[in-house]
Amino acid sequence: MTVDTTEKTDWKALEEQYVLPTYKKFPLSLERGKGNYVYDENGEKYLDLYAGHAVTILGHNPKVVVDALHAQTDKLLFYSNLVHSRIRAEAARSLVSLCEVKGGKVFFCNSGAEANENAMTIARIVTKRSMIVTTSGSFHGRTAGALGATGIAKYKASRPGLATDLEEVPFGDLNAAAVALDKNAAAFLVEPIQSMAGVIVPPPGYLQGLETLCRARGALLIFDEVQTGLGRTGAPSAAWCYGARPHLQTFAKALGSGVPCGAVVASEEIGASLKPGDLGSTFGGGPLACAAIKATCDEIRWNRMWEQAEGTAAILRSSFKFPQLKEIRGKGLLIGLVFDRPAREIRDALLKEHILVGLSEDPSVVRLLPPLTITGKEINILRKALGRILA
Repeated sequence: MTVDTTEKTDWKALEEQYVLPTYKKFPLSLERGKGNYVYDENGEKYLDLYAGHAVTILGHNPKVVVDALHAQTDKLLFYSNLVHSRIRAEAARSLVSLCEVKGGKVFFCNSGAEANENAMTIARIVTKRSMIVTTSGSFHGRTAGALGATGIAKYKASRPGLATDLEEVPFGDLNAAAVALDKNAAAFLVEPIQSMAGVIVPPPGYLQGLETLCRARGALLIFDEVQTGLGRTGAPSAAWCYGARPHLQTFAKALGSGVPCGAVVASEEIGASLKPGDLGSTFGGGPLACAAIKATCDEIRWNRMWEQAEGTAAILRSSFKFPQLKEIRGKGLLIGLVFDRPAREIRDALLKEHILVGLSEDPSVVRLLPPLTITGKEINILRKALGRILA
């Protein structure tokens, strides 16, 4: 089959013809990215403050990751977990070192939903219990088990057959958590910061309180760090940021700088409880993904990029003084701007200014999930654009 290239192709129409619908898309067809910017098929440049759902944490096409992928493609594209792999070992060591989990071990998979599914599986294996406690407002993925654990009702509507043995409690309520954990729970699964719900931060002492409750009741504490991890919150992980020690942490999105991958990091005590055959994945821990994981984690750790994230966030918080801006939520570069008007209107107006931002379940919140490489100059571009929009 040959493709006629004499006329310009409408790629948006072609995608809609052949690809099942997922998100309501921006009216863009992107062709390339570099640093903190992306470019559409007409060469128009956009400042990316959303990073494709918090994925491109080092910016688009970071040289360190691209070089690592090129080097790996010349060696070995794929073999499964049936064999040992140098790059898999190095990627696991890099992730554990970044998270500062002494004696930690990693299970690699392919997405955040898979990571959360496997974390729940680990908890059930280790505790020999079945129930998982989750929180209202949470989002843990779209596979059956992860979606069952999600606390945003619209994602579960008209979807029968989701995983059972789950109990949902209010986010931030330690008393409700204690009652649920008393029902012989296997684990408490929680996002340290609820990004999709509108960037909801935990009350002081909540995450440490969950750790105390879980350890007292023999349940595992699982931190879903798919959006909060890898330096985004101004610390190597949200666990580090909030001073809590979960038994399990899940990672994805930014983990491979855009290469699909996921991971569960288990504490030393939990890792020692698992045996071959308890978990498995054909593609999880593949050489290409692990090359990207190692390069990403090393770059963040060696350059302490969480400090840059915290510094840039401080610039934003100190300079955004619009009367229409009611609150700035979040930690580091996981930011929710709460306005006195529909966030969608501001998001669409910013798109006309060639700036990409995100929304949430809170209709008043504009979400910012930029690369950690974002600068004060680019924050100022956003500030000036908002000034024009809100004038």
